[in-house]
Amino acid sequence: MKNIRFINILVIIASIAIILNCTENTIPFNLSDSDFNVDTLTIRSIDGGTYLAPPIMGSTNGLYFGNADGFTNLFSLIQFSSISLNGTVRTYSLLDTSVTVDSLVVSFIASKDSLLTDSEFELYYFAEGGDSVFSELESNYTNITEADVANAISIGKSTFTQGVPDSTESIYPKLSFNIENIDDVLKFIADTTNTQNRAFMLKNVDAIGEIVSIQSRESLDYPVIDIYYRVDDDSSHSIFFPLKDLTIVEPRDLTDADINNISIGRATGLKSIIKFDFGTLPIDSTSMVIKSAELIFNSISENELDGYEIKAAILEDSLAVENYWEINEDKYAIEQDMIMTGTVKNNQMKMEIRSFLQGINTGSYSNFGLKLYGSTSSDPFQSTNLIFDVNNSDNNPYLKIIYVEL
Repeated sequence: MKNIRFINILVIIASIAIILNCTENTIPFNLSDSDFNVDTLTIRSIDGGTYLAPPIMGSTNGLYFGNADGFTNLFSLIQFSSISLNGTVRTYSLLDTSVTVDSLVVSFIASKDSLLTDSEFELYYFAEGGDSVFSELESNYTNITEADVANAISIGKSTFTQGVPDSTESIYPKLSFNIENIDDVLKFIADTTNTQNRAFMLKNVDAIGEIVSIQSRESLDYPVIDIYYRVDDDSSHSIFFPLKDLTIVEPRDLTDADINNISIGRATGLKSIIKFDFGTLPIDSTSMVIKSAELIFNSISENELDGYEIKAAILEDSLAVENYWEINEDKYAIEQDMIMTGTVKNNQMKMEIRSFLQGINTGSYSNFGLKLYGSTSSDPFQSTNLIFDVNNSDNNPYLKIIYVEL
């Protein structure tokens, strides 16, 4: 019996060594095996705080327009690739004297299948902007303002149109700009110099009293440039896709709930830091295996956001945590290879962070804590307030760990 148990332990340790860095795989042993002790440990020694940074709206599923709930969507910026969607045509080749461009159309698709607004939109380009027009990961309303885009050149106005669907399909409203000054815009998007940026700006002409969105490069129906042209007598068509895009948003004012809780909201700029004291956790990869580690927060009762996703990333360095603080630029570096996701349901946020504990267990990560922020797939104009009250342990966040003693 002792030999069988010894062999079982060797098999388990070998399996653990293979899968410790895999965050989604199931632990490969039978928890009902009587030779192993399954135990549960609850960690309540959690510290945390919320901070405010300028909102970054790149990599979201939409580009946003209009004003509502205190938010002001100033404009959206889109940079297109210089290589066609099928990879066979570069924009500079369209400047060849053998090429005649018949039409150039820039199109955007709405994110809902109903007509969002009849307001007029205007499209611009930056003839002298270069690559400094915007950064998808850094640009926000504090470092790129309407004054910075004042040199943009208007190339047309348009409104959403919508075809009539048949009984089996949904047709999304479309915003199309049929460019008249083709030569000027073609020279702009052709990558003939290293400073060419191919960045366009889209903004609504008249005020819109709600938030409407078009699909971004993260979506299936992303913005495109359609170019129809002829090479000698042969007709051709090329599509160019976006490389990056984002909306410049001026956020709403914060509330007491935002400041006094663990709060997350992309368009507000709210993020949070949480830290754990694992002093009571017997983290030892030679004697235990973590089966699950579920982080659980309660949400304030009046803020129901079922399905709202929150991301967590491991911090690269230690930092001081306050109840609430503000920074001009978020430079809190994270481990990019380990992103965890939690979901709000029934006024609770639950997140599996077993991979974080396993990384600490093996020495792959240091216990500097986690950064919490809004997922790009959730509505960026929603925010959640998670209860953090050190005076009420029953309502405070906790980490429920299920582990196996070898």
